[in-house]
Amino acid sequence: MKALPITFLVAFIAGLVLAVIAMLHGVEYTRPNRSRAPSPFFNLPTLAAFAIGFGAVGYPVASRTGLPAWGVLLIAAASGVLAISAMITLLASWALRGAAANPVADEHEIQGQLAIVTRDIAAVAPGEIRYELMGREIRVPAKTLSAKPLSAGAEVVIDRIENGIAFVEEWAVVEQRI
Repeated sequence: MKALPITFLVAFIAGLVLAVIAMLHGVEYTRPNRSRAPSPFFNLPTLAAFAIGFGAVGYPVASRTGLPAWGVLLIAAASGVLAISAMITLLASWALRGAAANPVADEHEIQGQLAIVTRDIAAVAPGEIRYELMGREIRVPAKTLSAKPLSAGAEVVIDRIENGIAFVEEWAVVEQRI
């Protein structure tokens, strides 16, 4: 029974270390397959939450009570599961709030993204483009980087987005530079 409190202490410290790694590096860089959206259940923050909940509750229960080892493990595991559910709820609320606040992706995610002109882009007036990001179709107003107007159906590459307006360049021009 003496090894049990140490196990919980190690789990708690490991959870803190995993939480710091997730904070510093993010969830995206720890995933081996970045083509799909991250799992809401099996990711670094939820693993860290389980380890912290498991260790934080398990240690005092194991060291301060006379419960059998299976009882202590059951209580600690239940606490870890509660910590995971709290972490999933927190991450989901942040993701929903972030998606509602910024429907257009971050600039580093869409720079170089191929798009299609859906409404003519004149040299002086913005048009509209559409592109797909993580399975969602996104439409944004767009202006051309050159003075040449672009007609609907033209393939373009997104250079940047400023104040909700995409600045695009014709794909043929970009292709020639490559």
